[in-house]
Amino acid sequence: MKRNLIGTLSLVALSLLLTATSAHAQSGSEAYVPFAFNVGTVHMPAGTYEIRKPDLYLNYVTVCNLKTGTTALSLFQAQSPSHVSNRLIFRHVGNRYFLAEIWGGTGTHGMTIQATKLQRQLQLARGPSSKNVEIALK
Repeated sequence: MKRNLIGTLSLVALSLLLTATSAHAQSGSEAYVPFAFNVGTVHMPAGTYEIRKPDLYLNYVTVCNLKTGTTALSLFQAQSPSHVSNRLIFRHVGNRYFLAEIWGGTGTHGMTIQATKLQRQLQLARGPSSKNVEIALK
């Protein structure tokens, strides 16, 4: 009986510790994006999004449409702090937008997202006419 109680208390303490750690790691930021865009190969409609970095030690980020629940997962490369803060940066190529960078909100460092094959093809076809569009994070 005493052994079961100690085991149960240990499991409860461990689950509380893991829950607290997960809650801390999952803090996210929101942004209203007024245009459709791609996160990797996933096409996302205009709307309000929550951006989360679910794990402190892994290099991926989730982008979730708060209205539809559509979620895209993307790998990123961490970047040193910049003069840019609390912004999403999109690359506008032709008539498409691609999420390219996340600065602030989900951490103190920036995150760059690698260009997809489609984005590289469009950039080659269009030449240097692509531009960056910034959206503020809340």
